[in-house]
Amino acid sequence: MKKIKFIRTFFVLALGSLITLSSCDALLDDTKIDFGQGPILAQFENTTDELNIILDPAVTSIDYEIPITFFGGKNVPLDRDVTVTIAASPDSPAKEGVEFELGETTFTIPAGEKTANASIVVLTGNLVPFDFKDIVLEIVESSEAVSDVNSIALTLKALPETTLAGTYDVEVGEYWNSGSFIANYSGTVSIAAVSPDLYKHVGIAFWPDDNDFYFTVDPDTNVITVLDTDLAGEPTLLNGSPIMNCAKSVFEMVTCDDTTNKQTLMSDGKHIVELTTGYDRGTGATREFLEKLVRQN
Repeated sequence: MKKIKFIRTFFVLALGSLITLSSCDALLDDTKIDFGQGPILAQFENTTDELNIILDPAVTSIDYEIPITFFGGKNVPLDRDVTVTIAASPDSPAKEGVEFELGETTFTIPAGEKTANASIVVLTGNLVPFDFKDIVLEIVESSEAVSDVNSIALTLKALPETTLAGTYDVEVGEYWNSGSFIANYSGTVSIAAVSPDLYKHVGIAFWPDDNDFYFTVDPDTNVITVLDTDLAGEPTLLNGSPIMNCAKSVFEMVTCDDTTNKQTLMSDGKHIVELTTGYDRGTGATREFLEKLVRQN
């Protein structure tokens, strides 16, 4: 009897499972999901961007392009054009007709493509150095649909001719570790202007990510001072260890003084930045860097 009862119970459970599965199949049949057939949503390729503008009295405007794209459906180019209309946001700190102009406002992503460039004119003659402002643009209409994320904030960073902001080629890059020269490094380095005479150096040597640090420049002496804190006053770490500078650290391998930490402003704009830094992992275990950077023109 116990065996029959077990078999009977199993049969009921199995039968119940079959009924449940059949019900689910019927439910799925009633609400079919057709993947790849969702709406096509137009949006800017990026939600934020920034433009460094070195002011020149002879240049009163510049053209700038902002990519527009779409996603949805199968995320592949379509067999039809997609038209997109943009406008200045009423909340834009930079005002149309003052800091920028929109000529064309409707742009077409051609069939077979996934992007098109919207073009704006930045009125550089009306910009003030270090009075950074955002142009906020919105997608207001599309021949398909408009994404909920339909705006971009383009920061206009107006800078004087003497600014060090820009992309630099590494002319000299030396990496020292625990008393020994390890390697030269090359490539490019980005320097961003924060305020007059305050800059951010993006990355260091072979570690470009999460190793930014700040430095100041004395405009009278041209001496560069690497800071040991960030903009919030928190200690700066390179690869997880405290940053080194001339004022508070003992450099064991490279010279750290006014001769190795300075700017040289060039008439052709190819300014030179020389600095030394590193990170401290104890006596005999410092990591030290010596750089000479030349700005691309």
